[in-house]
Amino acid sequence: MGSCTSTPGSERAAAIRSALDDAASLINAQHAQVLSWVIEMKEAGLHRSAFGFSALRDLLVSQFDFHNRTAADIAAIARLSGKFRLLAEAAVSGKARVDQVAYAVRQLEQTPAMRLFARTPFKTPVPSPFDAEVLCATPEAMVAQYCAHATFTELRRHLDELWASIAEASELFDALGEQSMQRLELTPQANGMWALEGQLCEATGRLLDKYLKTACPPPRQEDQESEDEGGLLPAQANRNAEALHQLLAGYGSSPQAATRHGHTATLDLTVDIETLQCKDTGRLPLLEGQPISVARARLLACEAGVIPSVFDYTKGEAVELGRALRLPNAALRRKLELEQPEGCAWQGCDRPVAWTEAHHIQHWADGGPTVAENLILLCRFHHGRIHTAGWSVEKTGPGQAVITHHDGQGGQGGNDSEGCGCSDWRTDRDMDAENEGTEWDVFPTGLYRTEWSEAMKPDLDALTEAIERDRAIKAMRTAKAKCREQ
Repeated sequence: MGSCTSTPGSERAAAIRSALDDAASLINAQHAQVLSWVIEMKEAGLHRSAFGFSALRDLLVSQFDFHNRTAADIAAIARLSGKFRLLAEAAVSGKARVDQVAYAVRQLEQTPAMRLFARTPFKTPVPSPFDAEVLCATPEAMVAQYCAHATFTELRRHLDELWASIAEASELFDALGEQSMQRLELTPQANGMWALEGQLCEATGRLLDKYLKTACPPPRQEDQESEDEGGLLPAQANRNAEALHQLLAGYGSSPQAATRHGHTATLDLTVDIETLQCKDTGRLPLLEGQPISVARARLLACEAGVIPSVFDYTKGEAVELGRALRLPNAALRRKLELEQPEGCAWQGCDRPVAWTEAHHIQHWADGGPTVAENLILLCRFHHGRIHTAGWSVEKTGPGQAVITHHDGQGGQGGNDSEGCGCSDWRTDRDMDAENEGTEWDVFPTGLYRTEWSEAMKPDLDALTEAIERDRAIKAMRTAKAKCREQ
């Protein structure tokens, strides 16, 4: 038999194969170089600042005439290069084709669980199935090996197996993904309030929900019936906000609280004693370095979460007054709570005793002693209200007080069961009766319209309209339901 000789066709095929191999190698090398430049451009933000494009794919297609699919693959890797650095390095170095790596990063990016799992280290490094001497520390490193050495079909199968391997632990990875997405934003508003917005992971949300439900017991049956009939009941959302304040204030003053420079999350009030006594000094108190009114300073000086300091202007020295001078110690606080177990002394207020603050009937800055006879427990809202003009309080016995109001703007003198001595005095119960049927009935906080500040009036008006509109809709639905029953 004669020996086999090559034919012109086989020689031509070998030549084409060699040319195609060279071309493919050159093209892949060029794609790798282009990817390197695009990643550099993306990290420096040049695609926006220098070229005016936010989308990398659009930039490559419109400015440099790249094929749509090639541009999309390069853009996908560059966009995710910060998350999947090992895969991006495999493509840039030419160890793996751009299209293989682009498919891999797209698959890994699809879900938070997959993204997190890809970068979670193995307990022990795993050898590459293509080279036992190469150890893969993470699933991403293993995927990079498949991109460099496997066919597209094998790569796709490996990614499918990767997803299947974490499916059983999906709840765990869902939770980790939730943690990576949770956020909480606190923003000061023009009206002096703060906007709280965000989303919490399942575990954090459940903890907060349980705390609020523990701190805010559900309404009694008769209160719920009253609400259903359009009566007054503190809104749960409002109670939740107050519960959050108590959580922060209580924890912030606790020795176990997080500290910064040795201090817990307390507010610093700087004021000289003469100014706090309402003497005309020409100076304003400072809360966290910002000026506030004397009236607000006198209220804040009663709170446990605020540390007041006297500033000696002759020496330029701030002197801590000390908590013992103004706050009841544990034993005195316990005595007040035992004498006033129902909570806030304001009539009709259902805030629990744990939420109350000890109010000095004669202000401590004016020489009022921190003793049981000079202290009454009020919730934070009514504590602030008693500091406004017109209100007076007198302690008539352990845990008992008479709270009155007069239209005159005189100082807050003592008062007794016969009134404060003013011709226009009314008790807090009288005031509630006078304002029945007004906005006071609408708002869970219990502010009369005469007590609305000018700054807050637009917001309170809008809230009143929304509440009344909701109540009207609810009343119409109730009436229709009754008609259908009849």
